[in-house]
Amino acid sequence: MLRGIAAGLVLALASTSVSAHKLPDLSCRAFSGKFVQLVTQGGRRFEVYRAGPPEARIGLLLLPGKAGLDADTLAWADRVGAQGYRVLTLGLGHASRHAHAAARGRGRSAAVERAAIEYLSAPGRKIVTFGWGHVGALQSLEASAADPHDVSGTVLCDGGLAAKPALLRGVDSKILVIAFQQTTPLPKLQAFEARARLTGRPLIVHYYNVSPKAANPAGRHFDSAIAQEIWGQARAFFRQIRFLCRRCAPYPSLLFGYRN
Repeated sequence: MLRGIAAGLVLALASTSVSAHKLPDLSCRAFSGKFVQLVTQGGRRFEVYRAGPPEARIGLLLLPGKAGLDADTLAWADRVGAQGYRVLTLGLGHASRHAHAAARGRGRSAAVERAAIEYLSAPGRKIVTFGWGHVGALQSLEASAADPHDVSGTVLCDGGLAAKPALLRGVDSKILVIAFQQTTPLPKLQAFEARARLTGRPLIVHYYNVSPKAANPAGRHFDSAIAQEIWGQARAFFRQIRFLCRRCAPYPSLLFGYRN
């Protein structure tokens, strides 16, 4: 739905708050990530990119949709990790047009998502899935449904609002929706809100009467104030998730020893 600007959008959200959060320049790569190979319970091996401090109390599973693990996605993961979040990002590929093939693909993707969430989990850490664009936001919901007991927050940025009630019923976390008027008609957003509330999912919605191009640093319509406001809403949501007493566990002082 973001038409190729999604990775730039979220990179901009992190980048525009440099002065507010005293971030190092991206070239410093304060928490430069690394590629890690994981394996599902069924034995399938796959690669993820990991960034951010191991002592972080919020773990973000970033789902870039069609973008995959491209340079913009990796740079975004490094930037968000530098703000104190433990980050794991993976590319799940494209869905098949055929229903039976799509079902098999969904099963494989769910296994990958569960393995990634399990790896990202640590005592005292809350897990949030974060997807953007039509594909990535839907994957964020699917990942939360794949491991509902370990995911505390689900972020949908400009997409995912066509999710069916059956998928929403599988999600057991608070949901943040960031939508834009030019790509999400208000009736579509209202329909999603109604479906989510029928399933009892706690829902926070921020609806911007602008084009998502306003948050694209590569475009002539970029507006840093809008980008910073959106990222601020995401950070506020992360703070709420951090203090949720859901599956509470003592926060260990020696979490620095964790490698995940």
